[in-house]
Amino acid sequence: MTPTQRLSWKVAGMAGEGIDVTGVMMAKICMRHGMNVFTYREYPSLIRGGHNTHQVHASFEPVSCQEKHVDVLIAFNEEGISLHLDEITDNTIVLCEATQDNFDLKKYQKLKPLTKFFDVPMTIMSREETGHFLSQNIIALGCSVWMLGLSLDVLHEVISSQFKKKSEEMVAKNIKALERGYAYGKEHLPQIKPLAEIFPREQLLVTGNQAVALGALSAGVQYFAAYPMTPTSDILHTLAAHQADYHLVVKHVEDEIAAMNHVIGASYAGVRAMTASATGGYALMVEATSLAAMAETPLVVCVGQRPGPATGLPTWTCQSDLQFIIHAGHGEVPKVVLTPGTLQEHFELTRLAFALAEKHQMVVFVLSDKFALESYASIPRPAVAYENPRIGFAGNFPLGALPADNSYRRFENTTTGASPRSIPGQPHGLSITNSYEHDEFGYATESAELTNTMNSRRAQKLVEVAAEVPQPQLIGPADAQVTAVSWGSTRLVLEEVMRQLPAGALNSIHIPCAWPFPAAAFSQLSQTAKKLVIVEENVTGQLEQVIRQETGIVFADHIRRFDGRPFYPDELATQLAQLAGQGGANA
Repeated sequence: MTPTQRLSWKVAGMAGEGIDVTGVMMAKICMRHGMNVFTYREYPSLIRGGHNTHQVHASFEPVSCQEKHVDVLIAFNEEGISLHLDEITDNTIVLCEATQDNFDLKKYQKLKPLTKFFDVPMTIMSREETGHFLSQNIIALGCSVWMLGLSLDVLHEVISSQFKKKSEEMVAKNIKALERGYAYGKEHLPQIKPLAEIFPREQLLVTGNQAVALGALSAGVQYFAAYPMTPTSDILHTLAAHQADYHLVVKHVEDEIAAMNHVIGASYAGVRAMTASATGGYALMVEATSLAAMAETPLVVCVGQRPGPATGLPTWTCQSDLQFIIHAGHGEVPKVVLTPGTLQEHFELTRLAFALAEKHQMVVFVLSDKFALESYASIPRPAVAYENPRIGFAGNFPLGALPADNSYRRFENTTTGASPRSIPGQPHGLSITNSYEHDEFGYATESAELTNTMNSRRAQKLVEVAAEVPQPQLIGPADAQVTAVSWGSTRLVLEEVMRQLPAGALNSIHIPCAWPFPAAAFSQLSQTAKKLVIVEENVTGQLEQVIRQETGIVFADHIRRFDGRPFYPDELATQLAQLAGQGGANA
């Protein structure tokens, strides 16, 4: 293996067989050799059992998503082969346990005559070394490290780091297993162009969820409340694991309604507050979103999309909730909808969300999806310290006394839309905050004039914040045959497609903020496109609708996927190449 080569490695088996941790460890091994890494996980909505996979795509060149075809497939059962036949090529190496799992390996050898299949007694070796079959995944890693010419010392480090919190005995047993697997590989398996040296690189391996959590920590989040729901549950787990290290309170509350109301209360008290849920969970928060808009409490809400309607496909991905989030809340609710694509963007835009929410006293959404939130990728290590000045408080910060004549008005009619904000207990900062329309002091009103004034003031927030949200980005060569428009995680796949297609074939306009929609900037970028194609993971073309509404631009071509699976770069490359050649047909 040389520094220009790419690796696609996949492990498949049932939940409970260590599929996920095996993929993570393989990703860490590659990353510690200096490779860039992206991993993709698939699993059903089951506590135990069902078919699970974890795929690692690694390279010394940039990588941003999974690949369709695999170089190495570790199959812990027959389904690990039968369900992935379309991913196996003539050059794939398959390690399986045909004898122990009692299936006919010759059947697959006939279907894929040039593929190298190896019946490896991973379970037997695991029992011999550890007394249990569950270290078969470590045996497989040992075999893989040998075949790929990776460092056994690095594998030792990863295993020790992974299991040291459990016990030294656990570490010792798994070290024995990995050495047995490595020795078996050395004796029985081929080696694929071994790597000559390690190229150190300062990187961090995180999921999108963890990137959001780190972004929140860097922004000074002080209160987080949530009810766990795939695909955002790990934000709760990550922040809970770190709350003792920061000025942070994390609450696992009874349901999503409670979570939203908790963070509204925390924000009202003056702290930076956040919640997160899947879109189905956020549906229960919609009423409270309107309360936050009327009370003008700054909030950050991370929403992870998964296919619906209703429970839908709980552990798969989609982009079918953009319109819902833009329009969520009864009445006219000013909001920002950030749509990060890369995992680095998940960190950066979550951090930005807190500043925007506090300055403009509104709800800011970080809208993502299962694909980005639960995939791992290597990103540059963030800084260890950040400055987070507090914004928009009456009497500045730290808070002092307000005018002694009690003339402070919480909902003062300002030119920016955001009014000076006091917190409970602040001298002379008393105000009334409830769900009713109100005057500048917060007293309920049904006056037509005051209602008009307050609605106009809140609407001004969108005008002000529009100049501060991230603008569309042109990625790739300025002059390309096809320009693909994307939002959210489809950016990851399009970047990979650009690396696969000939130079100048494709560029992309990425939308990191869908609302307020940056109409002028997008229109300017789109004017230079030879052929404009929009790529989304939904049935109805939800960003396409927003663009048409806000700019009048009508797309002649679109590519949509809505089966719960992410786009794959080779398939998308073919579709885009066809559109470039035929002059326009919807895909």
